[in-house]
Amino acid sequence: MSAPAARGAARPARGRLSQGPLTWLRRRLSAPDGPVEGERATLSYYALLVTALFLLTFGLIMVFSVQSVTVAAKAAAEAAAAGDTASAAAQVGGPFSFFWRYLAIAVAALVAMTLVSRTPVRWIRRLSIVVLVVSAVAQVFVFVPATRHCAGGNCNWVWIPFIGTFQPSELIKLGVALYIGWVAAARPQWLQGVRPVLLRVLLPVGAAVGLVLLGGDLGTVVILALVAAACLWLAGLGWGWFVSLGALGALGFSAATMLSANRRARIRAWLDPDGADPLDIGYQPTHGRYALGTGGLTGVGPGSSRQKWGYLTQADSDYIFAVLGEEFGLLGTLLTIALYLVVGWCCLRLMRRSTDLYVKVVTGGVMTWIVGQALVNMSVVVGLLPVLGVPLPLISSGGSSLVLVMVAVGVLLAFARHEPGAEEAFAARAGAVRRTLAVISPRRRNRAS
Repeated sequence: MSAPAARGAARPARGRLSQGPLTWLRRRLSAPDGPVEGERATLSYYALLVTALFLLTFGLIMVFSVQSVTVAAKAAAEAAAAGDTASAAAQVGGPFSFFWRYLAIAVAALVAMTLVSRTPVRWIRRLSIVVLVVSAVAQVFVFVPATRHCAGGNCNWVWIPFIGTFQPSELIKLGVALYIGWVAAARPQWLQGVRPVLLRVLLPVGAAVGLVLLGGDLGTVVILALVAAACLWLAGLGWGWFVSLGALGALGFSAATMLSANRRARIRAWLDPDGADPLDIGYQPTHGRYALGTGGLTGVGPGSSRQKWGYLTQADSDYIFAVLGEEFGLLGTLLTIALYLVVGWCCLRLMRRSTDLYVKVVTGGVMTWIVGQALVNMSVVVGLLPVLGVPLPLISSGGSSLVLVMVAVGVLLAFARHEPGAEEAFAARAGAVRRTLAVISPRRRNRAS
């Protein structure tokens, strides 16, 4: 191609850039789904991968910062009770004891993400029903005394020999998104008419969510409801269903709250923070705000949080955002929020560029799960929502949450690898690497000879 022709081919791109930002945004929002000329086909994949790895690394730093203190506090408590500091410290372990185990879980999560990201979309689609059924069956074991494990009034863990505790409700989040995506793509007639929607869609999803509610984890039920609502909206379910289900959900949430003294106290503490008992139900929310206030603009420094020394009892899980704000300040919290927004942007880009309804619905559900749960967790810490007990994805400690969120990211990466033009771009890049290695190898052999 001649230079004038090349310059002529580049004019449309400059024309797009020369438009006003509002005009450009309006045209992008009103444009039909599918790839746009000039877009990088692999941008969603790499942006999502780098952001997820950055959040994971940040999470490992924060978990180590909190758990090293937890181990020291536990050793001190046992030493005071036993009167032997050395033996108590040996029994509890050093500051790395808990972190090494969590690091191993993170490595396993990375392996799982990589394997899922290389799985063809057709295989993920075929496993959609299986994932929901397996997760619901696993949740049943929560009610078996021999396998049930409870913590903090929540009994949604299953004890697995040689592995530890596992939370099946995290797998249900992925199962709900995959199942509704399969219904929308393979059985769209099930979304039309009262009987099919009730029996084929709401009954299986409602049964899985109901099992989680029976375990006492209302916070996870709220996230599951948001995931299901997002998927059903993208699948094309009518407005009437959302009005009816929304009213029914609000009524159920109110009933579940009123029937629990602890939940009623949380609501009262949220509505009247100054009137809440500062040594009881209002203790942790109050110290969470203390942590954020102490952090200021740039924070007190990594590892230097004071509130994690026993003041925040859930410092490594539900309230890790407060410790993050204390150690890294406002700038650290804004960076964290920006990273979750990048995840949401990647999901929206993937949904826009894809022409597969299954990919759109599942991506919307996973986006609601990761970004929505992050917003809920951060809103609880800053006092915009009552305490719900949901972790901060990829940052809070918790093996089940970490592994399943990374698997969900792997699903998104698998979708991104099959975006229009992405497969050709990856193949061309792999071919370029092979050609480069083919040139380098003879030169290395010539030097050696």
